[in-house]
Amino acid sequence: MNHIEVKQVKTYYGYQEFYWIIDGRPITAYLEQHRPDSLSAFGSLLGLLPAWSGKLIWPWENDLVWEMVCSEEELNVPLLVCEDDCDLSCIVIVAHIRKTETYVYWDTIGSLDHSHFDLSQYNQSGILCLEAYTDEDWENYGDNIALEPYGSAEYWKWVSENGYEEHMRRQRNYRKPYMQDEQNIEWIWSPGWKFERKDYEAMVTQYEKLRGR
Repeated sequence: MNHIEVKQVKTYYGYQEFYWIIDGRPITAYLEQHRPDSLSAFGSLLGLLPAWSGKLIWPWENDLVWEMVCSEEELNVPLLVCEDDCDLSCIVIVAHIRKTETYVYWDTIGSLDHSHFDLSQYNQSGILCLEAYTDEDWENYGDNIALEPYGSAEYWKWVSENGYEEHMRRQRNYRKPYMQDEQNIEWIWSPGWKFERKDYEAMVTQYEKLRGR
């Protein structure tokens, strides 16, 4: 059984950050130890930004991360991102997380590969992604914006008035599935960490409070 908690740690760059401490070591120390060649050009990994911190620059990316953190699905969940970009477009370190009633498992840790990310598909995966429509969506949009072509004046008008909803749909409809596709993950190592569910949820609650600071 492994132990997980959140503590403030002095980063490589001298400022304080709240990191997961697993069996007495910060998550970044494990990552630096197992650094893949693909991340060698990025300098030290000891200052990466926790993706759960609420400090990502886009509110919809913060909210997507927390939807995944709180989900009961078996998912690849972002843990750490580039401290310079503070978004999901550069370095993204993920954990493959699965939950049972009693335990939470972080089976493998990997780095997101952006090379297959299709910006055109992403941009069109918001309100125009009809495959993701619910009955409520069809009722609200089926006879209006859903029928508009991408890039039309009416489409951009809708986006300007409903920016958060549009971007949140893109996160759910494209970015989240992208993160779950094995071809888009470079797995770095398999720690096979196993945590007591009650201790894990206490850690999540602590991070949620820190996020609101």
